[in-house]
Amino acid sequence: MLLFNLKVAFRNIRKNIVFSSVNIIGLAISMACCLIISLYVWDEWQQDTFHNNIDHIYRITEKQNQAGTMYNVAVTPGPLAPALQKDFPEIANTVRFCSWGGSLKNGQQVHDQASIQLTDNSIFKVFNFPLIKGNPSTALDGTDGIVITEKIAEQYFGANWRSNPNIIGQVFRLNNQYDFKLTGIAKNVPANSSIQFDILLPLAYLFKTDEWSYKWNSNNYHTYIQLKRGTNVTALEAKLAKRLHAYNNDTADLLLLQPLKAQYLYSEFDFKTDWGKRSNIKYIRIFLGVGLLLLIIACVNFINLSTARSLKRSVEVGVRKVTGASRKQLIFQFLIESLSLAFIAGIVAIILIAIFKPLVNSFTGANIDTGLSQSMLIPFFVGFIVIVGVLAGSYPAFVLSAFNPSRVLKTSETVRAGKFFRQTLVVGQFAISVTLIICVCFMYRQLTFMRNKDLGFDKEQVLRVGLSGKLMEKAALYKRDLDKIAGVKATSLATLSLANDENTSYVDWDGMQKDDKFLITQANVDPDFIPAMGMKLLSGSNFSPQMTNDTANFIINEASAQRMGYSTTSAVGKKVTFWGAKGTIIGVVKNFNYKPLNANIEPFIFRYQPKDRYFSVFIEVAPGKASAVIQQASKLFAGYEPEGTFQYTFLNESIDRLYKNDQRVASFILFFAGLTIFVGCLGLFGLTVFAAEQRIKEIGIRKVLGAGLASIVALLSKDFLKLIIIAIAVAVPLSRYITYKWLENYTYRITVEWWVFGIVGFAVIAVALFTISFQAIKTAAMNPVKSLRSE
Repeated sequence: MLLFNLKVAFRNIRKNIVFSSVNIIGLAISMACCLIISLYVWDEWQQDTFHNNIDHIYRITEKQNQAGTMYNVAVTPGPLAPALQKDFPEIANTVRFCSWGGSLKNGQQVHDQASIQLTDNSIFKVFNFPLIKGNPSTALDGTDGIVITEKIAEQYFGANWRSNPNIIGQVFRLNNQYDFKLTGIAKNVPANSSIQFDILLPLAYLFKTDEWSYKWNSNNYHTYIQLKRGTNVTALEAKLAKRLHAYNNDTADLLLLQPLKAQYLYSEFDFKTDWGKRSNIKYIRIFLGVGLLLLIIACVNFINLSTARSLKRSVEVGVRKVTGASRKQLIFQFLIESLSLAFIAGIVAIILIAIFKPLVNSFTGANIDTGLSQSMLIPFFVGFIVIVGVLAGSYPAFVLSAFNPSRVLKTSETVRAGKFFRQTLVVGQFAISVTLIICVCFMYRQLTFMRNKDLGFDKEQVLRVGLSGKLMEKAALYKRDLDKIAGVKATSLATLSLANDENTSYVDWDGMQKDDKFLITQANVDPDFIPAMGMKLLSGSNFSPQMTNDTANFIINEASAQRMGYSTTSAVGKKVTFWGAKGTIIGVVKNFNYKPLNANIEPFIFRYQPKDRYFSVFIEVAPGKASAVIQQASKLFAGYEPEGTFQYTFLNESIDRLYKNDQRVASFILFFAGLTIFVGCLGLFGLTVFAAEQRIKEIGIRKVLGAGLASIVALLSKDFLKLIIIAIAVAVPLSRYITYKWLENYTYRITVEWWVFGIVGFAVIAVALFTISFQAIKTAAMNPVKSLRSE
């Protein structure tokens, strides 16, 4: 019986090649997208699952009062971890991380390392980062141990490093200042780890060399705790909430617990405070939603074409029922046909996945595994085919099998199998497509707006060179030499990046009310910074270049003056205390966006302390001179820091990277919106072919009576165009609502203009009209004698 049904199914597929091709292509595209999205989502859900203690590991985060607003940050003070482990018996172990970087030298090998983590030796107890060589119990116990991964071992010691018996104990020099002895080599960190590193250094080294790093007001560390089994997490979090105040009377910040298993997808902290590998659950939901919509549209095509062909199948159903076939057998037959189509589409989908997998991996940054033996793709593939086949074939099967054989066989009338239902499905699938396209248009307009918005400083033709090692202390000398390079218009020194800065501390000011402290973002700059970056000084004066250490003076932004209760003019001359130093506000600058545009401009304070370190030098370059300036700046850098690596970025590119995820999601939605239109038009083409076949005699008669090509094309097109217009009418208010909700995430945003809806609507109508007209013109051009004779 099964073999017979399969023969009938493949015979029908060959006989109705146009409808079968439309269904197969639409299903194949949709299935390929859904399969690859599903594999991507599976890959995302596997983050950190290799840790044995994942259910008992939590990260401690803070809810800070920043300028009167509460913000969640991922960083905590250095002394917090040992204090908590001492005071809370529920905590079995603690681990801290601090992101670091610098040049690392071994013998003659010098490489810049950007993925260094300062941490505690307990990392090997809490997390599953096994050592290939070395003792995990003591590897980072002291202040001079270093652990590297296999990748770094090969970088410094070659591919045969495992056979080197003297590799443990090798000396590495960090930033040409501090020596470390190799105490361990760890396995390369898995790709599905939200904590990434190439090199581990002991936190004890940092606490020994930098007195400010172990202060309660220095929030620079990720703090993890491993809880004992059976701990009541809710009760512990309630006890931890206000514990920070017990250690530091100057703060009312709260402590929160974040499960490690939620860290990768549910962290929405600023990346300056949350530097690990992160994604976002909202992107997963968007990807799944768009993939599901695409699959639904393909299934709609299948249902539409199957029910539209009900007249041709009705006689078959009638004959089979008269000869004894039951409705159950007919349902089974139609489901076998849909499963056969789904199977063929699935094979095509696998081919598409193999072709486009590298592109998807590059686009998503994931490593989607589609190897049949590694990824369980075969059972997933089979299950997916069954689901899609049953989903797409159920409605046609139940509708067609319900035909009354006496009516079908006794009359020649057309059995109108669900015309209104088909029209509703067409409206629904195009409404989805138009909604996606309109939304993505506004996403791109918002991203363009953010790239072009005046941020309050000059970002074009500005290079930012990172300073490291001893060059941070010799920054003024390096800047002096840079000023002599042809093509350099201006230079300035700073400790900020202007892309996304998050270095905050508390400030006191004249007239401050009790307990009215707030966190203010700070930066150390030289007197050239404000004019070189094109910032506008609203009142007061700039730092004096004649002062060798202008520690008594500060410059604030408008937001700071407002928060302190001053106007931009009355703020000048007021006394403030910052970092324990008393000084005077000498100037107020116009607000500038030092964070992404989805954040408000917050209080900022500039200080000038040339004896302190600088982290960046900004170079304004004359048009067309960037390449030459970079080459000369690199040579000068090597003269001051021969073992360092010259690293630079263009400021506008650094700012654009802040919106990379939004850009990626917008491109993703645009791509799939295009696919939904394509698949929808496939269905529209199939329905047009069917409509033309049903009306071929009518068209022949009309042509004999003098009807022109245009009138016949209009005859075949108007009913479908009405459905497209209805779909657009449905999509406009829906997309407008979604767009408004999405734009609420941005403090600075575009307005929603009506003309975008109009352009998208006309474009969709044009595409649909082209699809319909292609077959309509072909049908209208047929010889009426031939069509009437065939009837």
